[in-house]
Amino acid sequence: MNKTILALILLGLAGAAGLALADDNARASVGDTRLSAGDEVVFDEPMDGNAFAAGGRVESSSRIDRSAFFTGGDVTVAGSIGRNLYAAGGDVRLEGEVEGKVRMAGGKIRMAREAVVGGSATLAGGSIEVDGAVGKRLRAFGDTIVINGTIGGDVELAGETLRIGPDARISGRVEYRSSKDIELDPAAVVGGGVTEMQQDRRWLRKFGRGATIAGGISVSFGMVLIGALLILAMPRFSREAAAKIRHKPWMSAGLGCVMLVGVPFSIIVLLITVIGIPLAVLLALGYFVLMLFGYLVAAIFVGDTVLERVSIAKMDSAWWRVLFMFLALVAIAIVKAVPFIGGLIVLLLFIAGIGAFTMRSWAGFRRDAAEATAA
Repeated sequence: MNKTILALILLGLAGAAGLALADDNARASVGDTRLSAGDEVVFDEPMDGNAFAAGGRVESSSRIDRSAFFTGGDVTVAGSIGRNLYAAGGDVRLEGEVEGKVRMAGGKIRMAREAVVGGSATLAGGSIEVDGAVGKRLRAFGDTIVINGTIGGDVELAGETLRIGPDARISGRVEYRSSKDIELDPAAVVGGGVTEMQQDRRWLRKFGRGATIAGGISVSFGMVLIGALLILAMPRFSREAAAKIRHKPWMSAGLGCVMLVGVPFSIIVLLITVIGIPLAVLLALGYFVLMLFGYLVAAIFVGDTVLERVSIAKMDSAWWRVLFMFLALVAIAIVKAVPFIGGLIVLLLFIAGIGAFTMRSWAGFRRDAAEATAA
């Protein structure tokens, strides 16, 4: 798994060395890894390697021998996965078999009755339904969670409405955290019993790790979805903002430093004046948006740079840019884990992204003001 992701950092070199591109079906291959993007992405033929996909609708009905990484508005996995599945979207559905672990996040998550997960599963979403089988531990974090399948290990739940259905067969224990009582059907079988973690302060420790994992999934895929919206809704803006890092790297980094330090200082000054508190609150919200989009612009810059080397013609496709932004976010996360030098590289990239976003936003503001004046 780690070797596969690390290999993506060298995607640019791999592209220069021998990418096989298919213009008609919006696909590319890096060795035995398949990259696909578009309004509708369908995997209906067996694959020997890994699969990466981003699209309005992503569907897999065939065998993928290694891992699958899917993001889209509607994601359905009906085929089998030889290793692990990572999926996020508005509606995510698993109907097939995953031999390894599953990590899914989305507005609605459904594991159908025929779904089988050999390893553990971590799910984060608004509505979660588990009717299939999970071989090991299940962690689920959402608003409404219904478990009505077979779980081979312990179950950890956190949500508003929790229900264990009549067909549930859980070998381990069920630990939950909720403002309401869990609904346990009399016909359900729970080998290790049911425990409400709010009655024991240890839930802070026990759920800490699970919440971190689920939170990481939600935030990471949330970044992908927001970045996708940025590219799809404002293709010109996102491309020009990312290009400023390439054409004006030092100016981008310098302005990024000014914004990174200067905005919090301005917020403090406004808070001290008391009368400026409303403006300080608005500025704080703006600062959060700046941090978010600065990071995404940096990722878009990396993705666009690699995609341009792979095939400049693909730069006209918003979905190809979304896919390579997703790969860039993965690569940045891996680089960040490298002691000292990795964090420094990501920090510089992040600062440059803040500066580039600021420059492009200011240029757009001036352009709009000039057009309004002329009109």
